[in-house]
Amino acid sequence: MKNITTSRLARQTALALAAVALVAGTSACTNTETPTPAAGTGDGSSAAQGVGAGGRAAAEAVQTDPAVEALVPAALKQKGTLSLVTDPTYAPITFTDSTGAIVGLEPDLALAVARKMGLKSEFSKGDFNGIIAGIQAKRYDASWAAFSITPDREAQVNMVSYMKGGTSVMVKKGNPDKVAQMLDLCGKTVAAQTGTTQALSVLPEFQKQCSDAGKGQITPLILPQQDNVNQAVSTGRAQAMAADNALVAYYAQLQPDVFTPVDSILVEPAVSGVISPKDDQGLAQAFQKAISSLMADGSYQKILGAWGMSASEITSSQINPAK
Repeated sequence: MKNITTSRLARQTALALAAVALVAGTSACTNTETPTPAAGTGDGSSAAQGVGAGGRAAAEAVQTDPAVEALVPAALKQKGTLSLVTDPTYAPITFTDSTGAIVGLEPDLALAVARKMGLKSEFSKGDFNGIIAGIQAKRYDASWAAFSITPDREAQVNMVSYMKGGTSVMVKKGNPDKVAQMLDLCGKTVAAQTGTTQALSVLPEFQKQCSDAGKGQITPLILPQQDNVNQAVSTGRAQAMAADNALVAYYAQLQPDVFTPVDSILVEPAVSGVISPKDDQGLAQAFQKAISSLMADGSYQKILGAWGMSASEITSSQINPAK
């Protein structure tokens, strides 16, 4: 999830490199300090190689929930459209397809939430580092941009939880080594990209757990680029790789004939939230109620499943849960 840290920048670099390497048809956007209106979120049909297929359909099938609609602030209800902002450089959470449309897990969730509220949704694209300031200045109603929920952020904006992230593991297609839990990696070679959280802290922690359990040590294979890491797994040089769970989900859907994600492994989980103005508690309550309604009718699970992100499901949505 997006934190303004070195590890976040490393993960985003990995994702950007991955998109270039594997999705030549997917155009990246260049953000400016002043966000500009983006194309509509699209129907999802031009997302890379069908990744996320079914997510948009599940969102569009959502019906207005009167209990949610009743919580929508009057001014927003009169306007009729949620003005949203995101940084679409984080596939498969939010990115741009070959037509320039903003697509991904979050745009589908945002559409579904808006439909529960009886509203339309409209995205603009902006620089991640300026989004909170834009929300505080009331330039937008809310943002879906994979913001990790932290006390510091909760002091500035309201945050309503909708998913969790962390480090996941990916193996060669079919999972020939039957990796199902972290200790199954003991005695194996595990790859990660240089400079990432996985290389700097996750693999050393895996090493400690293997040692504490009296099992064979992991052989870390630290490589300079994410595509090198992927190739190590596909060729058998490494038996597994550790990476951001969103990245793992993306690769698993892009190349299902090469990779299999290990959905049962998720470490260092962090919860993400949709952000809205701190002085608008009513809107935060509407978001929480809408997400809860999506969970109750199964739409939430369908959308996350379509994007290969079922491991990121949470069982309840809360307002400012870090406090």
